[in-house]
Amino acid sequence: MKSVIAEGVAVIVRAGIYASTPAALADDDLVVSGPGGDGRAAFVTHDDIADVITAVALDEGPRSAHDGATLEVTGPEALTLEEMVARIASATGRPYRYVPETVEEAFARRWRLGINGVQIESWISWYQAIASGELSAVTDVVPRITGSAATPVERAGWWPTPKTAW
Repeated sequence: MKSVIAEGVAVIVRAGIYASTPAALADDDLVVSGPGGDGRAAFVTHDDIADVITAVALDEGPRSAHDGATLEVTGPEALTLEEMVARIASATGRPYRYVPETVEEAFARRWRLGINGVQIESWISWYQAIASGELSAVTDVVPRITGSAATPVERAGWWPTPKTAW
């Protein structure tokens, strides 16, 4: 979550789930594994988040139309992890794929990799939020604030190296 403060009035810019996150969570074989089920998330690009923050910060006048607002920034559609990872594969030309896991399988696999319990719980909660639909809402914040449509995830400006979110 980012805050933009101009003339003493805060605007909260709350990003949905970053479009780059699944690519960063992929393993060396480009597999993204987790208990995301069939839930959906409105993945948002970093560029769209930056454009919203810039537009709000540059809004002129004694009072901004956004004063005191909480802006929920999302991508243009809600995708399952399988759909999202397929789009990453298409955009990068690399064979990323999603493999669903149960919560127990996800915890055990990460524990065997030597990852600490707090980090594992953090990752699993991210997947569980997707599975439960908590991240599926699509908002109009990007087009309403920037005047441009939200970027489809396959047109994201960059993709992180796998295992960079480990």
